Amino acid sequence: MPDHDLEPELIQRAIVGDRVALSQLLLIHHDSLRRHIVHESAGQQLGVMLADDILQQTFVRAAQGIKAFEDREVGSLRAWLKTIAANLIKDAQKRRSRERRATRPHASHSDDGSLLPAVERLSCDHTPPIKRAQRSESIRRMRTAMASLPPEQREVVERYYLQTQTLEQIAQETGRTISSVRGVCYRARKNLRTLMGGSSLYFSN
Repeated sequence: MPDHDLEPELIQRAIVGDRVALSQLLLIHHDSLRRHIVHESAGQQLGVMLADDILQQTFVRAAQGIKAFEDREVGSLRAWLKTIAANLIKDAQKRRSRERRATRPHASHSDDGSLLPAVERLSCDHTPPIKRAQRSESIRRMRTAMASLPPEQREVVERYYLQTQTLEQIAQETGRTISSVRGVCYRARKNLRTLMGGSSLYFSN
């Protein structure tokens, strides 16, 4: 059965809190939504914001708001995701107009950016080099899986695997104990394996 035929069921499961269904749902729309964002943001003065950053933020906001989503007709979810993305593009434009001279370091979420080291770190780097097609698929699944994590787990994953903070730094900045951070990281990694489905082969260690 085609993925889009499963969408109504996945939506209902995601609304009641099924994070695997949510991840699958976001994955279905990943490529088309990314193309839409690239098209809509082309030529825009977005500063450090890139299409993949906007895509990731769109997925995070969708994950946060899915419980209130109303699936009224075919295409409602696609339209909702596009609306979220459009608002993020507008916000980025407004920030850019206020911060044209900003020179903040940029951490990219593009396919050749910070998510690839995260994929390799999460896999403990014991697998042979991944072919480009496999790598892109892993990153797509990683992006949707991360958006589907509970907020505290997503924060720790981003800090530890993307920003390469130590457990001690995360504990200090979040007000947790080191053992608590380690526990959150363990649960997040376990959830990522589940959420990423077939790609969890890369995270079996």
